[in-house]
Amino acid sequence: MWIFSPPSEHCLWVLLPLSFSFLLQLLTGLPRPDLLESLDASDLLIEFSEGVFSYPFWLQDLSHLPLFALFSWLWYWYCNNKPTIWASHAFHISWSYACINELSQFFVPNRFPSLGDLIMNLLGVALSSYLYFYLTPRILKPGSKK
Repeated sequence: MWIFSPPSEHCLWVLLPLSFSFLLQLLTGLPRPDLLESLDASDLLIEFSEGVFSYPFWLQDLSHLPLFALFSWLWYWYCNNKPTIWASHAFHISWSYACINELSQFFVPNRFPSLGDLIMNLLGVALSSYLYFYLTPRILKPGSKK
């Protein structure tokens, strides 16, 4: 099924999880609008930053869970056509990136890593890992026992 693995083993499918990784880094590593204004950044970038930071703080924190769940799912999805060891690689990529992504905010002016964000990142990865390994065998083999 297409939702559990790429339709072919073509190497370009890796661009999907890599692109989403880039998007996540862009969203979570974006400086605040006031800093961008002081740096004379483009109006488009400032507007984008204002859009990202216009949501309530609790919603920004909560958004980490589905974003990292999708991130993890995409890596499991890509690695599903590979030998079994690749599932382990997908797990390590997801957990490592969840931590590195949060820690990278040390290097963004006016931003800081947050334990709450890290927990939501890791919960998203854990949820995705559980659902992927729980749902995949049950959906791909409809006659299997629960």
